[in-house]
Amino acid sequence: MNLRTLSNKFAIAVLLLCFGSATALAQGDFYTEDFAGGFPSDWTTVEVEGNGQPTSVWFYTTEGPTGSFATNPLASTTAANGWMIFDSDLNCNLGANQDSWLISPVIDCSQKEKVWLLFETFYRTYSDRPQVRVGTNLNDTASWVAIEVFPDITANQFGGVIEGDQNINPQTIEIDITDYAAGESNIYIAFQFLSSNETLNGGSPIGCAYNWQIDDVRLTDADPRPANDMRVNAFYAIAPNAVTPYTQVESIGFIADIQNIGSETQDSPTLTMTVVNSNGDVVYQEDLEYGPVASDSLAENVFFPLEFDVPAVPDVYTATYSLAIDNPDTDLSNNEREFTFAVSDSLFSKDLGATRSVAPAADESFTYGNAYFVPEGTDLYARYITFGVVNADELVGKSVTTYLYSWNGVTDGRYIEPGDYTVLAFNSYFFEGDEGTDLITIPVDLDGAEIALEDNTYYIAAIEYATDDDQSCFLQAADNLDYAAMNFYTDSLDKPRYAGVLDVSNTGTLDLLGFGLDIVPVARLSISSAPVGTTDIILPDGAVALFPNPVNELATLEFNLETPSSTVQVSVFDVTGRIVQQQNFDNIKSERIQLNAKDLANGNYMIRVRTDAGIKTLKMAVQH
Repeated sequence: MNLRTLSNKFAIAVLLLCFGSATALAQGDFYTEDFAGGFPSDWTTVEVEGNGQPTSVWFYTTEGPTGSFATNPLASTTAANGWMIFDSDLNCNLGANQDSWLISPVIDCSQKEKVWLLFETFYRTYSDRPQVRVGTNLNDTASWVAIEVFPDITANQFGGVIEGDQNINPQTIEIDITDYAAGESNIYIAFQFLSSNETLNGGSPIGCAYNWQIDDVRLTDADPRPANDMRVNAFYAIAPNAVTPYTQVESIGFIADIQNIGSETQDSPTLTMTVVNSNGDVVYQEDLEYGPVASDSLAENVFFPLEFDVPAVPDVYTATYSLAIDNPDTDLSNNEREFTFAVSDSLFSKDLGATRSVAPAADESFTYGNAYFVPEGTDLYARYITFGVVNADELVGKSVTTYLYSWNGVTDGRYIEPGDYTVLAFNSYFFEGDEGTDLITIPVDLDGAEIALEDNTYYIAAIEYATDDDQSCFLQAADNLDYAAMNFYTDSLDKPRYAGVLDVSNTGTLDLLGFGLDIVPVARLSISSAPVGTTDIILPDGAVALFPNPVNELATLEFNLETPSSTVQVSVFDVTGRIVQQQNFDNIKSERIQLNAKDLANGNYMIRVRTDAGIKTLKMAVQH
């Protein structure tokens, strides 16, 4: 199951550069607008869909975003005299469309053979799509061509697919609109902010994104690009985990998109992958040679032929993609991409340290975790889950529940349905308020038992927060490792590896896209060998089943054990780990037992079934 959005990243030249540009008339410029002092009288803003509020359109600002999730203000070349903004979350139209256009005056391009649009911007996405529209008829805007400014961008990223989420402020966008504008006497340019069901890119719901800020708009008939400029794009494969136990290391493969953003064809670019260990020794190096790469084109989805066989000993590695061309490259700063990964004694982790916090906007209750693949689980056991929050002082008296799931790898598109994963263990943690940002480590199992692992199995370490009020729990997370290309690479070879999983509202369905493949929670899993006699055996699938689920008054446990169990203990826990019911039964093999849920409050519960042959943990939802 491939989580990459396959849009081919457009054949047009949409170039995201790290420098600003003056709005005074430069060579080739024939139109400029720097929004000095206010909303220009010859520009217009149109609310196509929205809530009719004053902020449901574009407006002039010298302050920048002021909504609940404000980004930094645009640091454009002429920011001192103001700029334009659509502040989506200031105008939050949750669950409904936002469609607002900022439209230029008519511009004469009749004498131009080439037309480039340039502007400075700062942008962060959340299920919305910023587009440039070009047309000639104000009465027929539906016919205007639409050009995506940031194709392939996913929820919570800054900028676009070329620079990923590196938070460049400002970015200068250069778009060749020659095919739509050259030779035309009445051209209009529009900046369209759109959030609808058609723009979902990992965030949910629609109508309440971040913002889009625009300044220093220029039209020029001079090609702004240097002749020789290639780059390694933000789509590059990293290791499947930031940290992997030495018992679970796998070969790592490499892929990176390269793009020619100069005006000349590059005949034979070469991409080199180099891996060095903590001693500085080169342990892997390989070249990938390309044929000619034309201007405005992207070379994507080309795999390095050999993988790196990671040594099964603890160490730290630095991997670098380096791009070289025959001609002197104008900008060498974008020719390398680097990432770090580690081999540990016993720790699985998708992060190398928290860089941010996360909580869904749609619902305070959620489950967030990471998927880890175990190729060699025999004689090994899951022991601890580690997580962290940033607002423990607001969570005093509240708790989270940690889960260890085993998953068979089956997906429904990007989703894992409840029947495809099994609860192996759970535990709970009550916040005292003084945790700060210290990481919290607790046993995977409420009883302290270690959970036996199996070969070739996915395990998910997840943290569930459930609340009836509006108090959010902000989990620690990291956004400096992007697992999208890794997922694409491994999925293409039929051995998919994943990143985070998310369940907003605790529905039981896990979303493999999470908050975006470039954001993962601090949800770490520790494994090790275990002393004999400390580990409970997990009953196989089908040994105990629960129905109906959700339950109103009576739930039924159906037993199908291979041999009779002399004693069976059934315990029901609430989300805090407190036992709310417990029953004991004798001589059970193929029987049905009823549980009374009449006196249980609405919510989620865990049922722990303990038999002579092992244990089974089931989730139960009560809905009266």
